[in-house]
Amino acid sequence: MRSRADRIITLISVSIIISCCSGFSLFSVNAELSSFPRQEMNDAISDWHITSKEYGDTTIVDDSHDLKTVTHFSDGQILNATLWLLGNISKDPTQIGANSISYGVLVDVDNNPFTGRLGVDFQKESRWIKNNSNWIDSLIEFSSSGHQKIKILESNFSIINEQPFFPISLDLSSITSPDRFRVAYYSIFAYNGSKNIVDITNWIDVPPASYSLSTVPKDITLTQGESLNIGANIITNTGLLPRVLNFIPDKERSPVTVQFNPDGISASSYDLAPSPFRISTSPDTPVGEYTIPISANVSLENGRRGIISIPGTNASLTGNGYITIKPNITLSVVERPPFGEEFKNFWTTYGQVISLFGAGFAGGFSTHIMDRIKQRGKKEKA
Repeated sequence: MRSRADRIITLISVSIIISCCSGFSLFSVNAELSSFPRQEMNDAISDWHITSKEYGDTTIVDDSHDLKTVTHFSDGQILNATLWLLGNISKDPTQIGANSISYGVLVDVDNNPFTGRLGVDFQKESRWIKNNSNWIDSLIEFSSSGHQKIKILESNFSIINEQPFFPISLDLSSITSPDRFRVAYYSIFAYNGSKNIVDITNWIDVPPASYSLSTVPKDITLTQGESLNIGANIITNTGLLPRVLNFIPDKERSPVTVQFNPDGISASSYDLAPSPFRISTSPDTPVGEYTIPISANVSLENGRRGIISIPGTNASLTGNGYITIKPNITLSVVERPPFGEEFKNFWTTYGQVISLFGAGFAGGFSTHIMDRIKQRGKKEKA
């Protein structure tokens, strides 16, 4: 007769077989990207690169290759992006000598530089070719073996009026529906001859990282009329310490004054240490809690990991972009205590030190007086 344990094992085995045959798994491995609101990334002006050119020809007659900012958002199914350009896209790019123009997005779905083409797993591109008024969309998948799979997508997009932006949408199901990935947006202009101009952003995390401000001390309390020096760092949910280009405290919404780097310390002096701030209140500052917004420009650069090899070109580049975030400093202002209580608190803190110093001073002064008296007595006897 079978034991109770044997029967339990049999039932579990049968359940597993039924689950597999029914197309279900005991463990869920599917994850979907959460929707996120519109995010804006800034790209430096004129940071484009000429990857190949005719000898001595560096003339640039159009600015629509220069990415100025990029915005994107997602409902969890589609990534919608807009590339905002320094100049207008021409209705007839042949007038500026262009043979082809491409705007696109590179995707790293696994944050692995050894998969895809040097870390680029997918590429979605919209391309205009000379003598063709419509733009052609394509989706390319890359393998680490050097092969690629190209899918031409239906597109009837055309430039009717000159515009300083270009829209890009990406169906996330076409790139394996990752819940976390990186993107880099780019433009490629091929001119007559062999001159190619490329502009690209840094790698951008999707969904965006969240940022907050960590202060030293953690809890900030000031009395009315007091100033306090503190340190602050930007921290993220990615575990990385971002490089902050500058801080801009809000100066209009609060009776509390916040100054960044009030003593003008060189940035290299606090690059890894908390950034210096000075918080000041006036004797008339109302008592209460204050939340003060602090704007900060955070670099998107990521060292050598940020270098991107752009498929279809001989360029390995990195962007020069940043995002602007607005974390908060939270603090409390308390009433200044009466003089008697303030003196009592002061004496409680420093009284013992002052007493010891005073006793030492009194002892030393007494010894000095006695020596003077002895010397005077010797002189009189002489």
